[in-house]
Parts: sequence; C-alpha cells; structure tokens
Amino acid sequence: MPSQKTSRLLDPLRQFAAALLKEHLDPGHAAAAVFLGVFIANVPIYGFQTVAVIALAALLRLNKPLAFAATFVNNPLLQPFLIVGSLELGHFLMTGRFLRFSLAGHRPDFKSEFGAWVLGSLVLGLLLGTLGAAVTYLILRLRSGDRAQRECVRFVNSRFEGCARSDRGFVRWKLRLDRIFDVFFAILAAGELGSGTVVDLGCGYGIALGYCAFRNHERRLIGCDLNTRRIDAARKAFAGMNAEFVASDVRSFKIPRAEMILIFDVLQYLTRAEQLALLDRCFSALAPGGKLIFRVPDRGPGTTSRLSVAFDRLIFLWGGNQSGPVILSAAEYRDALEGAGLQVDERRIQNRLPIAHLLFIAARPLTARNEVASEPMNGAVSER
Repeated sequence: MPSQKTSRLLDPLRQFAAALLKEHLDPGHAAAAVFLGVFIANVPIYGFQTVAVIALAALLRLNKPLAFAATFVNNPLLQPFLIVGSLELGHFLMTGRFLRFSLAGHRPDFKSEFGAWVLGSLVLGLLLGTLGAAVTYLILRLRSGDRAQRECVRFVNSRFEGCARSDRGFVRWKLRLDRIFDVFFAILAAGELGSGTVVDLGCGYGIALGYCAFRNHERRLIGCDLNTRRIDAARKAFAGMNAEFVASDVRSFKIPRAEMILIFDVLQYLTRAEQLALLDRCFSALAPGGKLIFRVPDRGPGTTSRLSVAFDRLIFLWGGNQSGPVILSAAEYRDALEGAGLQVDERRIQNRLPIAHLLFIAARPLTARNEVASEPMNGAVSER
C-alpha cells in the first residue's frame, strides 16, 4: 500500500486530473472540443496534431482531454479511408470530377495531388467535425435532461421516506407510470413558470408541488384535497418547507393569489357549471403572467381516448359515485379560457398506460381584465 507521504504527493495530481477531465463539459463546450479534435485529426500535420489540438483547446478554453481523444478518429484502421476521402473530395473541388483509382490498379500521385489532399482534408475535417459535434451535443443535452429529471424524482421520493410504506409506494409508482410529471418537468425546466406561489387543487400527496420545490425550496406551496390521509402524508413529507396543505373541497377553498395553479384529474368530478365556475375563480386568482395548468381525460374518437373515459368510469364506480365523470369537450374548455382572456396552449398526452389526456396551459396576460373576487361555494367533491 502507498505510504501517507506518497498519498499526499499524489493527491494534488489526482485533483488536477479530475479537474482537467471535468472542465467545460456542458453540451456546447463539449461539442466544440469534439469538433476541434476531429478537425485537427484530418489536417495533414502528422507529428504535430497532439500539440496543435491541446494548444488550441487551452486557447479556446475547451476540454483538453476530450479534444485530444477526438483526434483518435485518425487511427490506423480509419486513416486510409480518411486519406482517400480527402483526395477524392479535394480533387472533385478542384477539377469537378473524382479520381479514378483502385488499390490494385492505378494509384494517385501524392506529389501532384498534394494540394487536393490538403484542401480535401480541410473540408472533410469540417464535415466530420460538425457531425461529431452535433452528435455530442445531442447526447449530452438528452443525458443532462434525463439526469436532472432523475434527480427531481429522487428529491420527491426522498420527501416521503418518513411516511407509511403504502404512501411511499403509491408515490413511486405514480411517478413511474404517469407521464404528466415528465411533461410538467419539461415545462418547469423551460423556466416559463417563474418562482412565485403555486396552488394545487386536488393535490393528493402533493407530488406536483414537490416538482415545483425541486429547484426552489423556499417557494410557497399550497395544496388542498378531500383525502385527509393524503393531506396528512403531504404535511409530513413537506415539513420544514414553505408548504401548506388543507383538507378542503376545491369548490369551497378560497384560492390565494398565485403565479401557478394546478388542477390534475379533478374537474371531471364536478358538474359542468361547477367546472366553469372553478376555472373562472382560478383566473381571478392568477397573478399577471401566471399560468393555470389542468388535465382532463381526452374524450376524442380514438381507442386510447375511449379507454381513458372508461377508466375514469371504473374509478367513479370504485369510489361509490353513482354518476359518471363529467368531461367537457376540448372546445368548451378552450372557449371558456379564451373567453376569460387567457392565452391557451392545448396538448394531448399519451400516457404510459393505454389512456390519453388533454393538458391545458392557460396564461394570464400581463395586462388583463379587472379581477373578480373568488367566492366560496358549498358542496362536496371527491378528488384524486
């Protein structure tokens, strides 16, 4: 085993190597490093390629190990193809026609074709470098997005570690099976929803509110739901955060001023008049520039849409509801929102299960009509 003295000597080297490997690895810089390495690998400056790529990477503040690794595209296996490709491309650019030669027959005169080789290598380097950079950028963008979302899911699950096993299990499977959270994370990641108060009507365990708190633990979170068990679990999960959970009916809950209001899988439990009244109250509570986001089953003509409505009917029967879900048409929801002055984005979501939903993202303009006070309404409703 190495002595402590040796370890102390090696530690700075390890730290330097780690810093060197991790420097400037965001998608844009990494793509530029790959472009530089691939381009230099094609330039016929054999013996100086390593020095050139490291010097340029240092000058341009790119990841030096990544740029150096990209030069290995010019290896003994691929080098013949790169040279022939450069010759062919350069000759075509200079004369308008390709060279005709084969390994068994006529071979080009490299001395007379040197100019074509240099020109072709530069152009081929640009083409291959651009291709390598594009692939690198796309891979890192996808991986960084996946990584951020995985971290968000872990954050939400971690909030429920102290809750009952059944509650933890429900949250885990809900996150795995329901695509609404993938879509919601993408909306949040786009930075379109600010950092103000979020209200979730029919919040259940408050999973969506957990997503809102992922990047901003100080954000004010307010949730209401009729299920007292889930409200109690949410209170325990979000203890110590700026969160408030109330066991209440959405029709009688006084909606505070909010930058974002969420209603996932609740509206179908209300009558048509109650749905429209709740949407109008939500609009009145939205701050200028705020957004109302709600989801309802898709009652369109497709198979998955019919399955969605059938699935909701089963849930109603299971919950002891005599009447089935009340689902307005997409046009009715859209007309109600646009009539209230909101800008509407409508999306169809195909879930991981064979069911489909409609997601409405309605934004209140920065200058809107005068607010209408939200008045409580009496009644009871079963929420998710």
